[in-house]
Amino acid sequence: MAVSLDSQGARSLSVIIPAYCEEDNILGTLENVATALEPLGICHEILVIDDGSTDRTAAIVEQHAGRFPAVRLLRNGTNRGFGRTYRRGVDEAALAHIVMVHGDNAWGWATLREFFQHVGEADIIVGYTRDMWRSRTLRRTIVSKIFTRLVSAASGYHLRYYNGLQIHPAAILKAMQIESDGYAFQAEVLVKSLRATRTYVEVPMDLTERTMGESKAFKWKNVVDAGRTLRRLAAER
Repeated sequence: MAVSLDSQGARSLSVIIPAYCEEDNILGTLENVATALEPLGICHEILVIDDGSTDRTAAIVEQHAGRFPAVRLLRNGTNRGFGRTYRRGVDEAALAHIVMVHGDNAWGWATLREFFQHVGEADIIVGYTRDMWRSRTLRRTIVSKIFTRLVSAASGYHLRYYNGLQIHPAAILKAMQIESDGYAFQAEVLVKSLRATRTYVEVPMDLTERTMGESKAFKWKNVVDAGRTLRRLAAER
């Protein structure tokens, strides 16, 4: 059995929360993340990165700072996009493992707690949406299923999902060159991390589709980005 990278490291977790115009969701996200972590005994920090929001996202985080002492707010002066915001979070993270939780409050505290408690079980912890056909819209489910099959074909891995929550060793992410900035960057990160490590476990999660605001996934630039990323993953195989 392969030895996890974490076997000689601290069981600690940096939570990156990218947020762009999530004033209706960011407080719920913080409450769920904090509630999930509270009883686990995991040393942690929470990095909220406001990606040039034009609403009150950052102000709400500041207003409630006293409730969440582990939270640090970072601001992008302009909207830099999902991938670049994630990379900034990776650069700023100080602990042994890194996970990204979107600021759209898609995950309840119970499923987050179940996921976080697997820190250290393997090099990478990979979350996948349980019963996606019921928890997401038909269009998003079809797109997700097609994308998953394409990534599997390009990469040679056969995971249930590539765009869900993922816990990675910080050292691996900090040394990684991430080329995608859009929808496909999580798949790129996961595949490259799998190639650089030895063990992973897949964990089912219960998704709650956003009720406030609109998803930013369905943009033409994300389609282009996904195509380029798939070509790169296949070429690097």
